[in-house]
Amino acid sequence: MRYLTSILLTVSICFSCRGAEPHKMTEAKMSGVTESGVKATEMKASEILAVIKAGKPVQFIDKIILDDLDFTQSSEPYIMDTQTLQVEVPVNIFFNNCIFMGKVSSTGKQKSLSVIASFRRNLVFTGCDFRGEVDFSRTVVWGQVNFSQSNFREVATFNNICVWAKDSYFSEVKAEKDFSMIYASYAGNLYAISAQFSGVVSFQEMSVKGKLLFNHSVFSQRAGFDLMEIGGNVFFHRAKFGKVADFSFSRFLNNADFSSAEFAEKGNFEKTFFQNPAIFDKTNF
Repeated sequence: MRYLTSILLTVSICFSCRGAEPHKMTEAKMSGVTESGVKATEMKASEILAVIKAGKPVQFIDKIILDDLDFTQSSEPYIMDTQTLQVEVPVNIFFNNCIFMGKVSSTGKQKSLSVIASFRRNLVFTGCDFRGEVDFSRTVVWGQVNFSQSNFREVATFNNICVWAKDSYFSEVKAEKDFSMIYASYAGNLYAISAQFSGVVSFQEMSVKGKLLFNHSVFSQRAGFDLMEIGGNVFFHRAKFGKVADFSFSRFLNNADFSSAEFAEKGNFEKTFFQNPAIFDKTNF
């Protein structure tokens, strides 16, 4: 299976924008044809792992991955502590407009020990369709994280993920079931503009050193934003909350914009700390 050239990576990696609405799954895409009308070709997860083991960048577009993709199987793990093994993924990971039929994960078990992956470069899945569970818990990423315009059909978990890049992107994602990013840590900015969350979401105790943007995002079920600490500006402009939205005990160390947001039920801001003025102009509780 050929991997695509680094030219495609350079063009696509920073800001992936596609004209079509990626979350409306057409009959064509369900049959293996991408939104652009290209017939997707099938491949196995073992082929992706073989590319990583060969030290080459993973660069795939318009593919259907048939089985589980476990990044902890990409190299031999080493001992991190008495309870944890770690696997290094030294190459760039880039998928665009791909369909993943199985589970995609970077965390697992080896006998009685936990195994986690550390990505030394970028971790990019733009415009992808995840049919199985997604689990990037306890993952360390030194490059950019970008899941923009992707569709999570099962539970998606990013608990304890640690990202060191300047910018991370979850804009225009669609999560059909529960989505969690508990204890996540971002050294830069986190963009989740126009995201749609159909299940329960939790960002409890998330730390973002830079900006946090959820403008125009929709949270259909209970949304947990409690105990967060955000160093940069916070934007929930025109966000919609269908159930209880909990911001209690969170700390916003810069400007916070909740203007024109809609809270269908309770918006809980008990003991929330705003270091700068917070904007609630035209907000509907």
